[in-house]
Amino acid sequence: MTPYAFADFPVLLQPTRGQGFRFGIDSFLLARFARFRAEESVCDLGAGVGILGVLALQRGKVSQVSAVEIQEDMIKLARENAERLGLRDRLKMIHASWREVHRHLEKKAYDLVISNPPYKREKTGRLPPGKGKAVAKHEIDGGLPDLLKAARYLLKPTGRLCLMYPPLRLEELAVELSRMKMKIHRMAWVHPYADKPATLFMAEAVASAPRELKVEAPVIVYRDPEHYMPEVEAWVGKKIRNS
Repeated sequence: MTPYAFADFPVLLQPTRGQGFRFGIDSFLLARFARFRAEESVCDLGAGVGILGVLALQRGKVSQVSAVEIQEDMIKLARENAERLGLRDRLKMIHASWREVHRHLEKKAYDLVISNPPYKREKTGRLPPGKGKAVAKHEIDGGLPDLLKAARYLLKPTGRLCLMYPPLRLEELAVELSRMKMKIHRMAWVHPYADKPATLFMAEAVASAPRELKVEAPVIVYRDPEHYMPEVEAWVGKKIRNS
């Protein structure tokens, strides 16, 4: 394992490059989009090494986060990260798949469910080497319907779900949310550069209600290869190189 850090953010342990999935700026952007509220109860589905939980606790000032992760080695790293940051009692790690959350967590207990899930459907594209990366990038241990079913189980009636996907999953997400009697309430497109197409979108979904869809200003990540845009840098910190 190797440490990974953004400027002005604590170093977090991650798998060694090439040995497992490593979080990046997309997790920071999703955490910013989620707009954590101090009084909320939060659950992260697919927690990896705990990055979203750490952001919720440190920057969102929430009191406690439940984090579900299926890979045991990732849970070990997440617990080590929580220990290093003094968050051991506030970041509760649960070793389970999305299909198993009902065995471990209380129904309708969370104000916010957040997830940076695998972007690719099962049996699409070439699997990366190593099970860790494969599970993190492809829906091997649970697909979009499983994620939404878990979120629906966990969320309070007024709760919200925040997640991100590549654009090709938007139509599928809208259809599956409708089956769960949910809808996208707020979303934003993520572009690597101002003149490049969006590569991701972030969405906030709620129980179906007469709410208008709010499409926020697009998030432009980079000013140039060595610098983030000012509004991104204000949240993430300056771009630094990582080994």
